[in-house]
Amino acid sequence: MELELTPLQLPLRVNWKLSRSATTEKLNFIVTIREDGFEARSEVAPNIRYGETPDIIREEFKLFCEQRSYMGFRRALDIAPWRHSLRFALESAWIKLQATRQGVPLHEFLGLPKPGLIPTSMSVPIMETGAVAAYVSDIRRFPALKIKVGADSAWDMVSAVANAAPGTPLRIDGNEAWNDLDSYLRFQDQIDDLPVEFIEQPFPAARKDLYQALHTRTPHIVMADESIEDVDNIEELATMFRAVNIKLMKTGSLTKARDFLRKSREHGLKTMVGCMVETSLGISYAMELASLMDWADLDGFLLLKEDPYRLVTEEAGILKLT
Repeated sequence: MELELTPLQLPLRVNWKLSRSATTEKLNFIVTIREDGFEARSEVAPNIRYGETPDIIREEFKLFCEQRSYMGFRRALDIAPWRHSLRFALESAWIKLQATRQGVPLHEFLGLPKPGLIPTSMSVPIMETGAVAAYVSDIRRFPALKIKVGADSAWDMVSAVANAAPGTPLRIDGNEAWNDLDSYLRFQDQIDDLPVEFIEQPFPAARKDLYQALHTRTPHIVMADESIEDVDNIEELATMFRAVNIKLMKTGSLTKARDFLRKSREHGLKTMVGCMVETSLGISYAMELASLMDWADLDGFLLLKEDPYRLVTEEAGILKLT
């Protein structure tokens, strides 16, 4: 078996600004596995929020290759706590390789229906409110808009988007922006009359007390994102949230994400599959989970100046595997 890690520099179309960071480019990696004339690829999209840097990814990939050489691929994959995005890329490329060897499509190998057309939201990063109308005018075709907000400017951002796209369903993403319940509740009062589908991760993941306090005091669906790293904590999540956002780069496993989505629905939680800033290679794996998601937020490849793989097409906010 031959393993390869290739860096991929990705300039963005926008200044990707969240409540905690901003960037105009992204360095991802492509993992390629070759064996017996077969080849499969997947993508690593590191996220500094989870302690992932390009140097760490390179170091861990080298260590993985050393361990795989004497203990085999699957044992090496499971024996150490690899960074989530690297583990996802290694596992998903290996799974794809096995499916290819067997001559079956990936969804069938995973025991899932064939993915069809998937409507996705499109993100509005934090920006000066005077720039919102022009930005939104280019993305009005999407069935929902996902608004990145900071605690201090949340209402300004949300109202600007709502004014620029009247009647469009809104998804509000705090990325852990608020640190106290009272200030968040004041914001919640401001958005009462808007078509808000859900509010994602308003507080830091560590503030479980705030989520438990909010759980019975909000009419909105509050969705977990950064609170999900351990995919075995569904029971606890259900005491704080009404929905979950699964990202393959964060879950670290295509199969664990599939199983987590199933279990989440069993616990009465709504489900969304999201993404990092990544190419359509990474997005294509997320789309295999279409039958398990209530919502999709798979716009990561649309934030790039150029997608090098073109494995997913978008028309009127609807995604399709090519």
